[in-house]
Amino acid sequence: FIGGLATDYCVLNSVKDARRLGYDVRLLKDGIKAVDVQPGDGRRAEEEMIRLGAVPVTLEAMAA
Repeated sequence: FIGGLATDYCVLNSVKDARRLGYDVRLLKDGIKAVDVQPGDGRRAEEEMIRLGAVPVTLEAMAA
């Protein structure tokens, strides 16, 4: 499970590292926030993480 600030920097690179090491990754959609230096950076980072194999989840969905 990966969450945190700077979706478009720290979170993205953590997901890249975890996937490169062979870990299954769950991206906590309601536990991330983008910096968005350029508009859309966060959205593009999320798309890349999903493309790399991260599975987006929410806390609400996990509690159900």
